[in-house]
Parts: sequence; C-alpha cells; structure tokens
Amino acid sequence: MMSLVETIRAYLGWCPMKGSMRVDRAVQLEVAAAPGGRDGALRTEPGWWNRYHNQLLITAATFSAVAAATFILVEDTLGYPAVWTGLAIGAGGALGFLLGYRKQYARIAAGEFIRANMSRRLRIARDLSWPVALMLLAVCMAYFVRSGMFGQILGFMLALSVIGWISYAVTILWERRHRTTLIAERGSMYTLDMATGGERV
Repeated sequence: MMSLVETIRAYLGWCPMKGSMRVDRAVQLEVAAAPGGRDGALRTEPGWWNRYHNQLLITAATFSAVAAATFILVEDTLGYPAVWTGLAIGAGGALGFLLGYRKQYARIAAGEFIRANMSRRLRIARDLSWPVALMLLAVCMAYFVRSGMFGQILGFMLALSVIGWISYAVTILWERRHRTTLIAERGSMYTLDMATGGERV
C-alpha cells in the first residue's frame, strides 16, 4: 500500500529516477576527432582559470601587488621618477596591445590557435613563450635586486601592471561586444559562443 507522500508524488508526476537522469550541461558528449585519431568528449564550459580574462586578471593583480609591496618597502629611497617611468612604459605597451588586439582575437575566433590546427613552428613558439618569459622575468628581478636597483623593479612592475589591466579591460569589452568568451587551455586558444549556451566556435 502506497503512503500518502508517494501517492501525492505519483499524481504530481514525480519520478524516482529523475535525479539520476539529469543532464550535465558542463560536459556534452560529442564525438570529436581528438589529436592522434582518438575520439573524446568536448568540454563546453571550461573552468574558471581557463577563461582568458581570468588569467589576465590574476596576472595584472600579481604585478600590482608586487609593485605596491616594492613601493611600501623602499619608498624613502625611490622618489617618484621610477613611478612615472613605469607608468609611461606601461602606457606604451598598452597602446601596442590596443593597436593589434582586434586582429589577434579575430584569428583566435577563426580557430587558428586551436592546437590541432597549428603549424609545428607555432606550437613550439607557444609552448616556449611562457617558460621563456618567466625565465627572463626572474633574471631581470635577480639582477635588479643584486644591484640594488629597486626603482627599476617598481617601474618594471608598474609597466607590466598597466599593460595587464588594460589587456583585461579590453578583453572583457571585446567578449561582451562579440557575445563570446576567450578560452586558453592545454596550449590552445578558442572562443565559446555565449549566445548558444557556451558552445565551442
């Protein structure tokens, strides 16, 4: 004999298997030609870190934090020329980004930076870009610290911070204008169309 609760659920169309039949929109099992000829599932909603604007946000915030810490620790010996020099260099770098970002993002949207579509030379260049950049940054910081050039550290961090924040703001505006999200993961960059529920373009 059914209990009162089970009877009410039956009349309301409740199904005991409903919870197990829920579709997870985060991963759609679409058959895709993976590198090497393997089939696999395409993740249509990448994690928080894989969204390119979030990577820019963390990078810019990190540079800003280092610049602020440097200024607070050695403020008496720096003076303001280092600050203005850093801001000027950062503005120049940001201007360079502004002049070329439309073309670069259009290439990403066209699928040129999906790893399977890249030439061997481009794959190698992208694989080495971050390690080389981090190594050069570490060498520069070590040289500045050893030489006591704290003004140059502040200026350098301010320049990178300005470039990072401008890149972040412009990227957010570009994504909103095109109703898409830039994704950077596993050596690839591509876009997800927000108008169609986050499907890969």
